[in-house]
Amino acid sequence: MNVKEIWTDADFEEMGWHDSYIHAISLLNENLEFCLDIDYLFKWVLDDQSNLYNFWVSPCTLLFLNVLNLKIDIDFQNTVGLDILDINRNNPRTSSDKEKTLWDFEIITDKGYITFESSGYKQVVKKQPILSQSQVLTREKW
Repeated sequence: MNVKEIWTDADFEEMGWHDSYIHAISLLNENLEFCLDIDYLFKWVLDDQSNLYNFWVSPCTLLFLNVLNLKIDIDFQNTVGLDILDINRNNPRTSSDKEKTLWDFEIITDKGYITFESSGYKQVVKKQPILSQSQVLTREKW
């Protein structure tokens, strides 16, 4: 499977982050960017013999731009790992400088929520997808 290297908010409708594992969170920097290192699942493939799924998965960096009002409410309660269940985008509006559209983003995880305003994102594919029995790549495959 071969995929394009950079995805943006223009691709939002064809993307889905369900079960994407979050390896790292980089908080806002001086450029108002918020970043997640994730394992992005491009495709689920049912193995007819085992009746289990395999996954076309890639290490990716998901970078949100012009982020404001970042709120993180995640509770690990003595557990490990963090999976994205869904990413929602709504309430489009023109920024105060009239140069971009701002959206309200909500990242729903298995342990809580991350919410913020952003003008969009770009997702950079670090390596082309590999077919894996696991949804989570090991550090060596990053």
